[in-house]
Amino acid sequence: MTVLVTGARGNIGRRVVTRLHAAGQQVRASARDKGTLTVPDGVETVGLDLTAPAGPDGAADGLDGFETALKDVDAVFLYATRGSAAPFLHAAKEAGVRHVVFLSSPASYEAAEFRGPIGRIHRAAEQAVAESGLDHTILYPSWLATNAHRDWGTAIRAGEPVELPYPAAQCVPIHPGDVAEAAVDLLLHDTHRSRMQILTGPESMSLDEAVATVGAVLGRTIPVRAISREDALARREPWLSAPVLESLLDSAAASVGRPAPVTNAVERITGRPARSLREWIGENRGEFENREDFEL
Repeated sequence: MTVLVTGARGNIGRRVVTRLHAAGQQVRASARDKGTLTVPDGVETVGLDLTAPAGPDGAADGLDGFETALKDVDAVFLYATRGSAAPFLHAAKEAGVRHVVFLSSPASYEAAEFRGPIGRIHRAAEQAVAESGLDHTILYPSWLATNAHRDWGTAIRAGEPVELPYPAAQCVPIHPGDVAEAAVDLLLHDTHRSRMQILTGPESMSLDEAVATVGAVLGRTIPVRAISREDALARREPWLSAPVLESLLDSAAASVGRPAPVTNAVERITGRPARSLREWIGENRGEFENREDFEL
């Protein structure tokens, strides 16, 4: 059987591809531009737009049609899209796909975010998967450890304070490899398939404690500077829309001083305890020390 991994350039998707291939599984990796994919030897690639209307095999503009992408596919790793993936899901059903593992976000149900843009996008995508009639499991990973690099890496490498509007906001960092390993198990085996799996790291901590964890691994103190919500909005990165940042700030404000939920789903699925933020930082410390040759 073949497993189709959509969004194979992504933080989790490419890890899923690597682990499936290492397990000897036939893998087909997809991205809208397959030329941007870096995959292990022997992994097939396809150009796929999940939001394209249903059509004949061999789509225009270098994209492959649904028929090509889904040929002999038994399971699909799926991510959320801003547009509707309903035609793709219908094609997957018609092609005989047996199971879909859908990577969603806790924003689809958490009180501070589910009405925001991230929550709306993921709820709509979940509804499309449910309405397709495909057997599926929804994954809800907690705060990805890679966020530490994305959000704080520049300041840490420069020796500057990490600026946080809500330093006491609680999160549960999860190792991205744990998310990928759980997804691979669900793609290949039916033991833990269910309507949803909430995946978390081993402990809840405040954001300033997470920064301190990075510092402890690096062997230096990383200062944290509390800033106002208004300052955070004013310093918004261009890639992050204002409504999304507003929603993230709402979520952080709601979690100040309140422990984030922790589950044992990673251990139940993979057979070993979830890895800590300290472990992930230790594996990737070069990214915080201005190494240019390291890929997260």
